[in-house]
Amino acid sequence: MIHKHIKSLPHHPKRVIVISLIIALLVGVFGYLQINKKVALPVITNNSDSTTNSNSASSQDLTLGFLVGGRIQTVLVKAGDKVSKGQILATLDAGNTKGALAEAEAAYEKIINGATGPTIDVAKAAVNTAQVNLDQTTKQQDTLVENAHNTLLNSSPAAETVGDSTGYDTPTVTGAYTCDKEGTYDLKTYSSGGGISVSYTGLEQGSFLLTDIPRPMGVCGLFLSFDKTKFLQAGAEYNVNIPNKNAPNYNANNNAYQLAVQTKEQAISLAQATLDQANASLAALAATARPEDVAAAKGAVEIAQAAYENTVITAPTDGTIVSVAIAPGQIAIPNAPAIEFTSLISSN
Repeated sequence: MIHKHIKSLPHHPKRVIVISLIIALLVGVFGYLQINKKVALPVITNNSDSTTNSNSASSQDLTLGFLVGGRIQTVLVKAGDKVSKGQILATLDAGNTKGALAEAEAAYEKIINGATGPTIDVAKAAVNTAQVNLDQTTKQQDTLVENAHNTLLNSSPAAETVGDSTGYDTPTVTGAYTCDKEGTYDLKTYSSGGGISVSYTGLEQGSFLLTDIPRPMGVCGLFLSFDKTKFLQAGAEYNVNIPNKNAPNYNANNNAYQLAVQTKEQAISLAQATLDQANASLAALAATARPEDVAAAKGAVEIAQAAYENTVITAPTDGTIVSVAIAPGQIAIPNAPAIEFTSLISSN
């Protein structure tokens, strides 16, 4: 249209000149704006190779966001705020990540610095308690086993005839066996000036005149007597077995004794294991940290630190907040734009 209009005015040179000047002016203004627009774009300079001491600064527009998703807990900046490098701009509800980081750091410090005095004292007290428990358990179980064994040994002691003495009347055994040895009293009757006497060997040794009054057979608590109404002949042989396996209560007493022995072994083993564990814990606390333990603890801290940092947006450099697209309570999407930021990069 302009070209047609120009052609239609061939006889008006002044108008042509004016219109040409206007077009030239418009082209110049447009070019000037384009040049200024290009100059305003952010430019990043790198003066690391400069040999001068002059200072320079440049800017860079950055878009910041959370690396993980979650509910936004705080937004600490607004558009126009000046911020410093490392300053926290916004946070997510960290949940357990912050606590896990604190625990990992505490575990690392504990390994590096070793156990504290109070911790050592507690471990020593645990060892002392376990030792006392072992001693008491051993003593208690020894007593229970001893009682069960005594009951077994006293399974109705009785004299039993041996060999050709079968059919003879037998002496009566009374009292309670108080010694802890198992074995046999070997008895033999013989004629003496006062009547029929008996000698005994085996568990104990001795002899005495048999009467209807019980006489002690050694010092272990058993007594021997005979019934005057019955015939007792010299030359007869008897055994008094300790324990008496033919007694009606022998099986029950033997089972109770075996159970007591088994219970003792289990109880002492458990108490000993508790003591061993307490000693091991004390030794571990007092030992110097092993390199592999330090490395593992350090790795745990780094993992926990990374997990926590994913819930925080921090300023990468000094700069100015351009815009904020998030608010507390919102759900953040990983890597979604949250804060527009213009950084100020200084170099010497």
